[in-house]
Amino acid sequence: MLRKSVPRRRVGLAAPLTLLAVAVVAALALIPLTTPAPRGVDTPAADFASARAKAHVERIATEPRPTGSDANARVREYLVGQLAALGLNPRVQDTTAQRVWPSGSHLGGRVHNIRAALPGSGGTGRVLLVAHYDSVVLGPGATDDGMAVATILETMRALTAEPAPRNTVEVLLTDAEEPGQLGAQAFADSPDSGDRAHTVILNLEARGTRGRLVMFEAGPHTAAVVPNLTGSLPFTTSTSDEIYQVLPNDTDFTVFKEAGFTGMNFAVVGGSARYDTPLDDLANLSPESLQDMGDTVLAATRALGAAELDLAGAGEITYFTAFGVLVRYPQWLGLVLAGLSALGLGVVLWRRRDTTGLRPVGAVSGLVLVPVLGSAVLGWLGWRVLTLVAPAYANFEFGDPYRPELPTAGLAVLVLVCCVAWLRWVRRRWSAPVVAAAVAIWFTVLGLLAAVLLPGAAYLFTWPALGAVAGLALLPAEGSPWRPLALAAAAFPAVALVLPLLVVLLPTVGLALVAVTMLVLALLLLPALPAVPRVPGSALVAAGVVGVLLVAAGPLTDRTDAAHPVQLSLSYTKDVDTGAAALRSPTPAGEPWLDRQLTGAPETVSETFPGLPTEPLRQGPARDAVIPVPQAEILDERAAEDGVRTVTLRISPAQAKATALSVYAATGMTSVRLNGRELPAKDNRDAGNQWRWALHYVAPDEGFTLTVSFRGAHLPLRLVAWGARVPEVALPARPDTVAWSPGGFGQTQAVRQLTL
Repeated sequence: MLRKSVPRRRVGLAAPLTLLAVAVVAALALIPLTTPAPRGVDTPAADFASARAKAHVERIATEPRPTGSDANARVREYLVGQLAALGLNPRVQDTTAQRVWPSGSHLGGRVHNIRAALPGSGGTGRVLLVAHYDSVVLGPGATDDGMAVATILETMRALTAEPAPRNTVEVLLTDAEEPGQLGAQAFADSPDSGDRAHTVILNLEARGTRGRLVMFEAGPHTAAVVPNLTGSLPFTTSTSDEIYQVLPNDTDFTVFKEAGFTGMNFAVVGGSARYDTPLDDLANLSPESLQDMGDTVLAATRALGAAELDLAGAGEITYFTAFGVLVRYPQWLGLVLAGLSALGLGVVLWRRRDTTGLRPVGAVSGLVLVPVLGSAVLGWLGWRVLTLVAPAYANFEFGDPYRPELPTAGLAVLVLVCCVAWLRWVRRRWSAPVVAAAVAIWFTVLGLLAAVLLPGAAYLFTWPALGAVAGLALLPAEGSPWRPLALAAAAFPAVALVLPLLVVLLPTVGLALVAVTMLVLALLLLPALPAVPRVPGSALVAAGVVGVLLVAAGPLTDRTDAAHPVQLSLSYTKDVDTGAAALRSPTPAGEPWLDRQLTGAPETVSETFPGLPTEPLRQGPARDAVIPVPQAEILDERAAEDGVRTVTLRISPAQAKATALSVYAATGMTSVRLNGRELPAKDNRDAGNQWRWALHYVAPDEGFTLTVSFRGAHLPLRLVAWGARVPEVALPARPDTVAWSPGGFGQTQAVRQLTL
């Protein structure tokens, strides 16, 4: 009897031990996502020290520094001085640039890029370190992108403390990235932008204010570029590159890729609640993230500085970090592995058709959609409930409140309950191997599809599929202590590869898109389900209650204070033709200070103020204040025999310094030239009103010339001047528990009608 009791005990513990092993692998996979400890000013000269870099941020990020502002000029002078002190011979590229958008306002403006170089010792390649030194209008930009600028300064200091690298290391600090990458466009258009075939760009950005550095996008020829991430590894995956290509987001690196450059794009992505707001300040700068960015950039620059940077012929690779190691292989191998998993699964299913059955496996495969889609619905409903209970959550433009941890944990618990409840229901009729085979089918099919459509992401499905095939092929007999391990074989590569991506993805998409992360979480949990023992219904109910309580605890604990203020949108608008001024906001009612300002009924005003949202806006009266207003002077006017009129205007700001000028035109133009350069005259916006074409011009102190040709007797234009902030005389003082949200609000708009 003693001999019989031992195997039964081992079998009984096999499933929990298997799940414990999966949890251990998950924990080990997450360790590399921790940020390094910051280093002090006594760090050796050849190493990166966040304390030294932070001293630069303290000079750069004292106030907002949008393009064209006095603060922008002061920071530029400081940066030129720092680069000169390193002996790098800096120079300023002072020029005007423009970007064309097929579905959005064309962009123009005057920019001042800063360039400097550390000559190489004999190599023909170039490493180009890029960051933008301008900020949004309302925030000091300590992280976006002050941290990156400081990283480059400290990196160059470290490089000058040792023998020159083989390849030239050049610095490009761009202007006007925030309004639309104008500085990058000016560099790409310049005749001395350099040899694309021997240049690798490292572009440094921020999408949040804390957390691990992520290399989220790479240019072409990844086989020659990505392997240079050595020594200090960021989190990276070719999956993020695939995802980023279909998103509407742009950085300076977008312009460089369009111009034929390659390289890598880095960003800090955690803490998006403060991103692009006045709270992106020195107090919220993470020294750990700064050290992480510095260690990574310095190591990559040294590796690239010593490499043979001849990119011709270099192919594309699948790459990802796992357990602190950079894994990479040719993209074609991903298709081979996906094919092998499909072939292996077919063989295993046929060999085990007597025990699993093809029909049961097919039936359960269809039912797999239930927990996956159910988890997405749970995430969607969770966000809707949160915004009903705490309407202020909806004001976070980038989707994440200050403290998202509790509601996220609660939703994750509910997804786990959903998956285990589904397993409990399925296991009433079908065996664990059938469930494992059904999960294997899904990962195999997704792996094949990804290998063809999104090759950089195929590894997320292919390796778990291969694990599942191996587990089913080696599946021991019923009663073996190794059976749960074989059933859950797919879970080990799944948690190692998918879980870190999920942790990084969550703060990137935020709670507003938590349905996406919950769907990914369900996919992550599926491979472990076949090893889960029967769970009592009472335990599932208790876990569900815990999940609901955690979700509810989020708004209750996320209290508003000076460090975590409510984020609001508000514009001061003025119709110059009538003299009427008003405050307008899309923020729903619920914040007492804002509600006291907005006493009028909501109104749609995008016809008069085309720079405002098209939905009805809350409004309230405002005192008259001195703000920048647009003015126009006709310089030339002529008519052609074919009925086309051509008018040249000088458009400039008046009364006060403007951050930008915009021109909106009705349909009918045949050609447009900005400062003598051609712009498309085709409609580039669909706002539901007559203003179908738009131009946005930043840093407009000296104004600009606009030459328009059109048919017909008249062409209506709408001119808009933008100011940096709502004047204090027009608005009662804000409490410290209220801050401006991203997106251009907290500013002024003055409009004027002009008919040519």
